[in-house]
Amino acid sequence: MTTHLNTRMLRVENRIGIIKSKTSGSDSPAECLSKDHFLNYAKDISYTYNSRGFRDNEWPEDLSDVIWCVGDSFTVGIGQPFEETWPQLLQKKTGKRCLNLGEDGCSNDTMALRVQEICRSHGPKTIVVMWSYLSRRRINNKNVHHDKDSFGSMEDVANFTKNYKIVNQLPASVVNLMIPNTTKCPDFLKRAVEQNSKLITFKQLDYARDHNHFDVKTSKGVSQIIAKTINKFDN
Repeated sequence: MTTHLNTRMLRVENRIGIIKSKTSGSDSPAECLSKDHFLNYAKDISYTYNSRGFRDNEWPEDLSDVIWCVGDSFTVGIGQPFEETWPQLLQKKTGKRCLNLGEDGCSNDTMALRVQEICRSHGPKTIVVMWSYLSRRRINNKNVHHDKDSFGSMEDVANFTKNYKIVNQLPASVVNLMIPNTTKCPDFLKRAVEQNSKLITFKQLDYARDHNHFDVKTSKGVSQIIAKTINKFDN
């Protein structure tokens, strides 16, 4: 199949060329949720992004049997060593190359567009989407929080459901998960889950260096859930 790796949705321009950066986004002393936690975090972390702007190794030429991992900063693995991010652990569990298409601050609108482009360009077998905060939107080609005051509205649920249905009607096997700390309002997430039956939720078991994103214990659990779901597709 002819590939189109330079399409806009398969690139994050502002991350291209970053090599061994010691901080990223909320993973810094100034932006983290707990400076003590940050300073006492024992593992070494650096951020290197490939030629497409994703925190991943360069992609192989043959993409016919890879697993596409789409998400936001929880998929990037902010606050984690690269080798402990859930796409990397999933790669070890499945023995298949797992491509990390995580983007900091990514909206569910952008994720849906990204998955559509993957399907258009590559005819993928398996895609994993770790959906983000429902209040995020894509406006003028940028990811934004549309209105934090209405966080948890039915409008948010309806917009998410629209994107969810678009992705799950595409010709690929899709694993759907929701990031663990989606909202402080349980009813909000409950409504979204009830309307989208294949949506997997999970608990955050630990904290990365920024004391916001999850760390390796949660990554291991998530990768195991995903691997089991993919195995059901194959059987």
